[in-house]
Amino acid sequence: MSVDCERYYVELRRINKSFGTFQASRDVNLRIQRGRLVALLGASGSGKTTILRMIAGLETPDSGEILIDGKVVNDVPGSERGVGFVFQNYALFRYMTVYDNIAFGLRVKKKSKEYIDDRVHELLKLIGCAGLEKRYPSQLSGGQRQRVAFARALAPSPQLLLLDEPFAAIDAKIRLELRAWLREMITNLQITSIFVTHDQDEAIEVADEIIVTNGGGVEQVGTPRELYSHPETPYVARFIGSSTSVKEYWRFRFFKSLGDQTSAVVRPEYVKVFRKDENKKFAKSAEEGIVDDVIFRGDNLEIRVRIHDVVLSATRSINDPVVEVGEKVDVFVYRFLVVDGEKIILLDNSSLREESVVI
Repeated sequence: MSVDCERYYVELRRINKSFGTFQASRDVNLRIQRGRLVALLGASGSGKTTILRMIAGLETPDSGEILIDGKVVNDVPGSERGVGFVFQNYALFRYMTVYDNIAFGLRVKKKSKEYIDDRVHELLKLIGCAGLEKRYPSQLSGGQRQRVAFARALAPSPQLLLLDEPFAAIDAKIRLELRAWLREMITNLQITSIFVTHDQDEAIEVADEIIVTNGGGVEQVGTPRELYSHPETPYVARFIGSSTSVKEYWRFRFFKSLGDQTSAVVRPEYVKVFRKDENKKFAKSAEEGIVDDVIFRGDNLEIRVRIHDVVLSATRSINDPVVEVGEKVDVFVYRFLVVDGEKIILLDNSSLREESVVI
């Protein structure tokens, strides 16, 4: 077996897929390592769900190859690919108990009654739902239903787990709990897993690696930190994080123009806002701005400040001195992501003497 086959469990090679005149996948090339938890992240219509469904065998590519464990599976039925699939809306059988839902795939595979019983109770314990085997889906909370859907997908011991927006139908608080639970479970099981999401916070928190999709193609692949710190395309720079576009970034103090055709993107963590009476680092490099809005975000405040005819966002701790709408404040911008054609250049404020700033 080749080194690539040993290292990569899922590969997509030059995949194209159209639905009528709409091209959902455009020359998609992907490699996913064995045992990794990978997020397919993109806006609606970017092609992420089509990629997942083709890997599952629910859609067939027009051209290209899909490999699982080193074998081309284009003509292999989904039921024979060793794949578990978790749908957005749980897709549990309403008139079956939790026990029977989890046991369903095992019965299809004609496993023994003893094996099924042991496996179902093992999974109920794994998902934290022991004692709920006699309940019906309507008697469960949204979080419990999604855990049962995970268990049903895991019951036949698949080598690959696919999840389509697994937390979309769950309330915000339970969603946060399930994110941590899913990451821990996948890490312990060491099962290669791919999940689709349009929520970048979800992808950044849960995934080992993120695949950003756009217009049917792949924009960038990398760890959450790599995508956030080193976006390779203008789309990723604008899509990841809460970014603001700035045309004439050279108007800000201690920034130089990198070309007449360039523009920039700035994120809230690159902007610091201080009251006039606060002690602050880089005081001599700051510029005056006016607070446009103050938005409470729970654990912090988003400060929208107008400077050079642009409204930038910054965050402040709820324990910091209060700033008011209309107040004149000092603003220090220490980095821009400069867009030069299809290139992204990190441009730091030249007044910084350190090689990097700890946020």
